[in-house]
Amino acid sequence: MKKNTLLLLSLVLLLINASAQTTIFKETFGTTQPSRGTCTTVAVPGTAEVGKYDPQKNEQYVDHVWSTDSHVWNDGISYSQVSALSTNPGACDDSGTTLNIRTNNSSSYTGASGDGNLYFNANILNSFTINGINTANYDNINLSFGIYGKNTADVTLLKLQYDSGSGLTDIGTSQIGALNTKKGTWLTISNVTLATSSNLSLTFSTPNTNSANANAPIEIRIDDIIISGTPTSTLANLPNADSCKLTVANSTITLDGFVSGTVEIYNTQGKRVFTSELKEIIQPQLAKGFYIVRIGDFRQKISF
Repeated sequence: MKKNTLLLLSLVLLLINASAQTTIFKETFGTTQPSRGTCTTVAVPGTAEVGKYDPQKNEQYVDHVWSTDSHVWNDGISYSQVSALSTNPGACDDSGTTLNIRTNNSSSYTGASGDGNLYFNANILNSFTINGINTANYDNINLSFGIYGKNTADVTLLKLQYDSGSGLTDIGTSQIGALNTKKGTWLTISNVTLATSSNLSLTFSTPNTNSANANAPIEIRIDDIIISGTPTSTLANLPNADSCKLTVANSTITLDGFVSGTVEIYNTQGKRVFTSELKEIIQPQLAKGFYIVRIGDFRQKISF
């Protein structure tokens, strides 16, 4: 019986490995806060009014809500930025820094999330870093994202780098350089190769001068940062493989041998659709389809 259980577990892992790429990390930048403190919000978002808060343009970076649903398969994700203070950072009608989230020009390419995107403004050295991305136990790791440039050739000025512990390494240079430089157009970058690391950081940055047009400030937006990869099939990913069992019957999940952890269920797009404290029997009430259950380092593909 024990041998059969291990054989079944191995087959499940092979099925996972043979399937399409899994979303490891995804950030869509959500949407902005509808109000700020005691500030009066403009009657029509996107319409500038002196002294009033515009949720489409004036949300400050520190006020943004970063969704935990974006952190697929990851714990300990953090964000950091380098930017300059804007003209009047304490005012209701000011965004605070030269790097913030805006919704007044939603991403519009095929599959775009719309709503919020990250806005790099002015000829200032702006950078945005995602820390703590875990790409360990994945092969064929790729990065994709959307990009917009207000002025001609803005998009080609974006610099993309990663750090897996040995310092910053430039990536995506050829993909960025090949972008259409037509201004005011949302474009996409894909198939940028990333390293395998349990603690990867990813940095997007813009220079402090516009080499294409010294009289026009750099204005770049990015959205839908997606890192995907193929899970490696190894029993080393599963703690206590002999004792931990997960079975599904009639939309009920039965867990045996697990002693700690939180139960998380993700759909095939990598979005977390259910979470629960560890219990012997779980009934998540999900639609029919394929899902991946995660409990600590344990992962198993299931279907209802």
